[in-house]
Amino acid sequence: MTKRRVWLKGASWILSLFIIPAQAGSLGDLVKSGDLVGVTSALDKGAAVNDVDGVTALYIACEGGNVEIAKLLIDRGADVNLPVSWQRTPLYAANKGGHADIVKLLLDNGADPNQLAKSQTPLHVAAENGCLPCVVHLVDAGAEVNALTSNGSPPIHLAKLAGHDDVVAYLRSHGAGRPAIAPIAPRLASANAESGKELFGKTCGTCHLVAPGIKNPKPNLWGIVGRRKASQGDVEYSASLKDAGGDWTFEELNLFISNPALTLPGTDMLFPGLQDEKQRADLIAYLRTLSETPLPLP
Repeated sequence: MTKRRVWLKGASWILSLFIIPAQAGSLGDLVKSGDLVGVTSALDKGAAVNDVDGVTALYIACEGGNVEIAKLLIDRGADVNLPVSWQRTPLYAANKGGHADIVKLLLDNGADPNQLAKSQTPLHVAAENGCLPCVVHLVDAGAEVNALTSNGSPPIHLAKLAGHDDVVAYLRSHGAGRPAIAPIAPRLASANAESGKELFGKTCGTCHLVAPGIKNPKPNLWGIVGRRKASQGDVEYSASLKDAGGDWTFEELNLFISNPALTLPGTDMLFPGLQDEKQRADLIAYLRTLSETPLPLP
C-alpha cells in the first residue's frame, strides 16, 4: 500500500511536468470584462491591439460603452476604421449602443463618418436608434445627411419610422430634404405611355390596382394624377402621407417615384425609386391615362 502511494505521488509529479499552465484571458476577454489594468498590462506585454479574432478589442470596447478602455486602445494604436465581420466598424458598434461619448472619441481620432457597415452609414444607425447626440456628432464630423441605403432609405426615413421626432427635426434643419431632380413637365409631351404601362406592370402592378371602384389594401391608382393625397377612405395610409397634404401633381409624382423614402420620410412605400428620368416620364404618362378625363399636360 505504501509503495503504491509513493508511485502515485511520483506519477503525479511527472505528469505535472507535461501540463501546460492555463493562459491568461485574451485581450478581447479583458476588454469585455472591463479590466482596464489587465488591458494595460496585456498591451505592455505586447498584445496585438488590432488583432481580429471575430471582433477587435476596440470593437468590443465600443459595443460595451467602455470609453476609458476605448481611449486606451486608440492611444496604443487601435485602428478606428478597422471593420470586423459584415463590415461592422467601431463607429457602427458605438452608434448601435447609443454611446455618444465613444462616437465623439472615434470621430475625433479619425473615424470615417460615412464608412458603410451592413449597407448603412453610421448616421443611418444612429438615426434609427434615436441617439440624437450621436447624430449631432456625426453631422458635425461631415456625415452625409441624405445618404441612401441599398434600398434607397435616407437616415431621416429610418428615424421617422422609429418615431424619433427629435432626430427627424434635427436632420431636417441640417439639410435632409427631398430629391434634387429636374422638373418632369418638359418631358411629358414626348413620353411614351405604352412603355410606362409595361414598366408599371414590372414595378408597381404587384401592389396597385388601376381600375375604378375596386377596393384594395394599397391605393388604387385609377385617377391618381391630380387626386388629393391620402384621399381613399378604404386605404390605411402612413402618417407621413396623411400629413403631407396637397395633390398628386405631375411634379409631386415625379419626386415620389424618384425616391419615396427621401421624398416622404416615414412612407410605407417599399420601393427604392426610379432614377431614370425617361422611365419616370413614361410611367407618369401612363398614370395620366388612368382616368375618364385625363389631366391636361403642363
